[in-house]
Amino acid sequence: MRSTGGVSRSDVPLPFDIALDAVPVPARRSPAPVPEDGKQVHRLVGAHLTSRGLPPGSDLVINPRRPRRGEVAVVRSGGRTRVGIFDLERGRAVLRSDRGTRWLPPDTVFVGVAALASPTLDGMPTG
Repeated sequence: MRSTGGVSRSDVPLPFDIALDAVPVPARRSPAPVPEDGKQVHRLVGAHLTSRGLPPGSDLVINPRRPRRGEVAVVRSGGRTRVGIFDLERGRAVLRSDRGTRWLPPDTVFVGVAALASPTLDGMPTG
């Protein structure tokens, strides 16, 4: 069905105006700190590498090189940044984490390898 008329008789204006500043803005997390030497830093969001001693909120300093088996790799795949342990399975690249194994498609971009990690402080909120 297509509407052909203008304003309906049942459409009544609200008795008040809605202020745009009254709409709550979602809180934004502060970005990961940038080191002085210009290296890239990635902050872990999920609990994917907790068994490796990297809880959510840990900052990873990224070394921009292709990962080798067993290293913590940061990749971009499907418009998302993913972190996991790089490995090969049946000749294909995979990322392993506490939540399972993810096959990497051929268009995956390798961002780098976690060269240094700074875990969160005890008692600090992580998410």
